[in-house]
Amino acid sequence: MRRAFNKSVLLAGLLLVFVSLTFAQGKVTNWGGQAEGPDAKLPALNPNDKFDPHDFSGVWRPQRDRMMTDWEYVPKRTEAGEKLFQSRVTGRPGPQKEAVEPAKGNDPIMTCNPKGIPRLLFYTGGQAEFHHVAGRILMEFQSQGSTRHLWMDGRELPKQPDGRWMGYSVARWDGDTLVVDTTGFDDRAWLDQWGNVYSANMKFQERYRRSDRDTIEAVYRIEDPAMYVKPWVSTTKQWRRQAGELREELCAPMDEIFFNESVRDPAAGIFK
Repeated sequence: MRRAFNKSVLLAGLLLVFVSLTFAQGKVTNWGGQAEGPDAKLPALNPNDKFDPHDFSGVWRPQRDRMMTDWEYVPKRTEAGEKLFQSRVTGRPGPQKEAVEPAKGNDPIMTCNPKGIPRLLFYTGGQAEFHHVAGRILMEFQSQGSTRHLWMDGRELPKQPDGRWMGYSVARWDGDTLVVDTTGFDDRAWLDQWGNVYSANMKFQERYRRSDRDTIEAVYRIEDPAMYVKPWVSTTKQWRRQAGELREELCAPMDEIFFNESVRDPAAGIFK
């Protein structure tokens, strides 16, 4: 099975080259390319550079693929949580579940459903730009062109929130740490590309601290008794400041269908 999977990955890679050339011939302009603004470079980091720890303005990128899923720290799932986890079939191999060819998986993003929060935070290709505006901080994600509102005007979390792909977030400063509390989730979304789970009633907290000019440190906490027997707290993660600007990276269904038919399906031996 492993050998077959490797052959599928190789075929997918060859097909991806073909698809890239096809796009370059005029089907889609600049698909997956860089933003078209002027080239920008960050100056060398000087330990003595001054920065405002309460200003996150700019583009930042998470530094690790497994932002939350350090597998040794995943708490035991409840019976319902484990059943849901095993029902999610993914092309990503992990120590708790075998992988399949992506075309045989059921990851909702392969049909252009939103990644949502918290998954957007755990995607290394998903840099985000922070915008400080009156009464809130906006997080603009490159991935799927998603925007998130962190309300900073002192409001409380709603008592009975509607389920949202991005959840409902309020934030505050605790010294130099930005604390974000989010609730009201749409539990059809996956927590990450491995199919980890959460319920609509999950309480998700992020703690961000700008440790130097070009680094934000983050710790994430999940409290979800329906899915896990105890809270799940991440190790300290890093976001690094990026030069330049975000590019357009919308998930257009017509593009995703073309990619599925041209890459994912043939890699799994599915031909129409």
